[in-house]
Amino acid sequence: MRNRIWAVTSGLLGAAILVLLFFYGIEYGTWIDEAGPLTTSPPTFLLPFAIGGIAGILMIGGFAVSLSGLNTESSFDA
Repeated sequence: MRNRIWAVTSGLLGAAILVLLFFYGIEYGTWIDEAGPLTTSPPTFLLPFAIGGIAGILMIGGFAVSLSGLNTESSFDA
């Protein structure tokens, strides 16, 4: 049971990171649109994409482990 709780927690953490990155992208895009032509180039999207990839793996892995544990727990309830 404890493993499933941690798996769901890690899945929810990954989903929360993805939601935060989504809102970061909205704010960043709005800032770029309002700034107009810049004398210096804006920062790259490499770091947000890397964080989003890690969060996606965390979310998918957490939920997959949680759902696969449901079958195991139900067989031991006898």
